[in-house]
Amino acid sequence: MVKDLTEEMLGLKANTMQKGSIHQNEIETLQKKLESMTIKMEEKETALLQKLAEEEARTAQANGKFIEYKDDLIKVTKERQHFLKNEIRHFQGRAQDNLMAYRDAENQLARKRRKTADLQRRLDALNEKLAQCSQTSYWALGEF
Repeated sequence: MVKDLTEEMLGLKANTMQKGSIHQNEIETLQKKLESMTIKMEEKETALLQKLAEEEARTAQANGKFIEYKDDLIKVTKERQHFLKNEIRHFQGRAQDNLMAYRDAENQLARKRRKTADLQRRLDALNEKLAQCSQTSYWALGEF
């Protein structure tokens, strides 16, 4: 019986050792898989971080170009506004000058028309006097 128990104990011990060995092998395999997966994850994380850094650099560069473009656009717009305002002032001045010249010309024309009308009245009066003088001298000569 002791022999049986010893054998049984040895059998159980061998069985336990065999199961322990199997479990140890499984643990080692799982640890290797875990290490492998950890390495792959770290590589992927590094690659993603590098990709992110590159994308951020491109974005920063694009933002810089956009800001530069926006600043240039604002500058050009302000210059154009300044130019157009000066043009408006210039043409308003010319329009005022033209209006004043038009009014002066209109006044001169009105004066000349009045003078022409006055001269026409004088001419008519002189022609009438001349006609009267002609008739008077004709009558005076007795040739009727």
